[in-house]
Amino acid sequence: MGKKQDRRGKHFHLFFACFLIIPILQLFGCAHYYNEMAAATDFEQAENFTRQGNYNAAAAKYENIAESYPETGDRALFQAGVIYMLPQNKRKDYRTAWEYFRRLVNKYPKSSYRQDSEIFISLINEINNRDKKISTQHKQINKLEQQTNKLEQHVEEIEKKLELMKKIDMNLKKKKKILR
Repeated sequence: MGKKQDRRGKHFHLFFACFLIIPILQLFGCAHYYNEMAAATDFEQAENFTRQGNYNAAAAKYENIAESYPETGDRALFQAGVIYMLPQNKRKDYRTAWEYFRRLVNKYPKSSYRQDSEIFISLINEINNRDKKISTQHKQINKLEQQTNKLEQHVEEIEKKLELMKKIDMNLKKKKKILR
């Protein structure tokens, strides 16, 4: 009889241990997979928004994913940054894209998206520098065009005066001939 009670005690301890361990594993081990599944649904919605051309809704969804599921936040931040660089996005904003990529690099230094984000940051910086140069050159062009217009007007005035002087000179020559 003593052995039966020992077996029951062993089974009870095993049952009790499983009863405690399973919820702990679910809480810590499986929660990660649950979050990934939930995030996958949100990513799919964001991608659908992007395909439909609803870039603001897609960016907002990616922002929400980054906040709600930090373990996939790097992907969400990367996708949000890309949305703001898309040529077909009428509200394209390189500054906002740059901010998303910078957040990714700072918050997820070991992310697989880090290197691509750094490349995009560098490209955006280059685009901004070129845009500044172009803007400066446009201002210079406008200034030079104004100066050219003024000089052309001045040249026209001088040509008119020259024509008038030629007429006067011809009249003087005629008068000299008559006087001789």
